[in-house]
Amino acid sequence: MFSRICTTRIAPTVALTGTVMVAGACGGASRHEGMAAPDLYRLAQQEIAEEDWGDAQETLDRLLVRFPEFDSASTASLLLGDIYFQDEKYITAAAQYASFVSRYPNSPDVPRANFRVCEAYGELSRVSQRDQTETRQALDVCRAVARNFFGTELADSAAAVAGRMISTLAQREFEIGHHYHQRNGFDAAIIYYERVVELYPDTEWAPRSLIEIMDAYGEIAEDSPGLGYEQEVEIARERLLTQYPLSAEADRVRAEMAQRAQSQPGDTVAAAGVGNRGARTVPSG
Repeated sequence: MFSRICTTRIAPTVALTGTVMVAGACGGASRHEGMAAPDLYRLAQQEIAEEDWGDAQETLDRLLVRFPEFDSASTASLLLGDIYFQDEKYITAAAQYASFVSRYPNSPDVPRANFRVCEAYGELSRVSQRDQTETRQALDVCRAVARNFFGTELADSAAAVAGRMISTLAQREFEIGHHYHQRNGFDAAIIYYERVVELYPDTEWAPRSLIEIMDAYGEIAEDSPGLGYEQEVEIARERLLTQYPLSAEADRVRAEMAQRAQSQPGDTVAAAGVGNRGARTVPSG
């Protein structure tokens, strides 16, 4: 049995199965055979214009391997990263940008390449709804870019991506808490809500977590009255009104307190606006 791959120079190879493979020049290399560096660069630009990302990646990769000292090699290297990014190959794009920074540390495009690493990890964070590894990597990289290039437009953009990553991490913690909360796992829920308030106090998820803490303690107080959980409700309420007085959650609590104080002036828990089963906040993206 014989099979044949690319027929430039024939060299028989015996595989473990006894099949004889006739090896030669490989795949896409043949369409670049004999092309000089400027020709490869022009071909890549043409393929990019036609949005033929696969061929453009192959052409630029061949250019950089065969002609690493080509005058426009640094531009081609950065362009290759951009193509990977455009093709949504974010891990490969981040690696290519990092390679560019390592190989051309004095290039004026180093800040942009660093920011693109930040962006690539930021895009990866959208893919996984559970594992937040890429989100944390994006946060670390983007913070570094914002710090190292402070005062530039790229630094401001990196800080914005970092802010989005912080919000994503906070949302994830909140959603885990909400998962336990819905299943009456109040103690576990409170732990996660407290993590949001402690670790991500400047996000929208912090006041939302405090109102959920009030609700969780209120439900425990309803089931186990007289054990001091009513006081925990009051403490969470005061934290919300003091730390986030302008939040929608604080407005909601003040309105509920006013309404219930009129109808049930003697009910501390009810006046705090908590302990209502089925009235929990539903997380949204």
